[in-house]
Amino acid sequence: MMKPIYIFLILIMVANQSKATSQIRDVLFFGKDTLNFYDSPLDKIEGISDKILRLRKDEYVVSSDCWKGFRAEWRIINDVLYLSNVLDCHSEKQLNPLIEEILGIKFTDGLIRADFVDGDYWAGKNQVYEQSFYTPIYKQEIKFTIKEGRVVNSTKTESFECDYSDKEDLKNFNPNEIEDLKGESIKVSVNVKSDKTGRIREVKIVHSTHPATNKLFQDSIMKLPCRPVYFLKGEYWSIEESIYLSFNMKELKEYVR
Repeated sequence: MMKPIYIFLILIMVANQSKATSQIRDVLFFGKDTLNFYDSPLDKIEGISDKILRLRKDEYVVSSDCWKGFRAEWRIINDVLYLSNVLDCHSEKQLNPLIEEILGIKFTDGLIRADFVDGDYWAGKNQVYEQSFYTPIYKQEIKFTIKEGRVVNSTKTESFECDYSDKEDLKNFNPNEIEDLKGESIKVSVNVKSDKTGRIREVKIVHSTHPATNKLFQDSIMKLPCRPVYFLKGEYWSIEESIYLSFNMKELKEYVR
């Protein structure tokens, strides 16, 4: 009787996106939730970044993950958006006096009502770090429709995990089907694409030390459970997963009889 064989896989997500450094995001406090704005509402103020940097008299650093040199914190209270803080990205120095000078408005009880903000703004929470190489991806998203600082509508998008775990196994792989390899090792790298339902639709062998086994691996990987599904601004986040396998055939064949 054949013993079950489990070849465990660690799947590394590789996103098809431009290789720009992910920027430090504005934070939004909404009820009990802490979210990250995808785009800063402060960008509604033309030339805001240059204006703040010109007014700064202290030493500061503009880094690749914070080209603006600052980040903002926001709050939604009774369906109204407020600006509560503008901070240096790295030193966390408060830059609120500069914002007051630019807007000509003072903070009242630590808040400025964001009447200058209009449009749709997406924010996310619970970042999925293995997906977030250059673009942060979150398990939950909320789109806020804002008119003159008031939230007039909001829409939530949730990711779904599907039948998936961090470690999967090739239950359908039988090394005894590979007759011409004895004590050799096999190393394989595979690219996998799934659809918006999470089902695997394409398996491509990128590199293999034994190409004769390619079809066997492709068929086995196609039978893996569906992948988790994520969204970016409400749209399906299409990514490509890379799978790396390395094992010794002699050890496997001694285990599987």
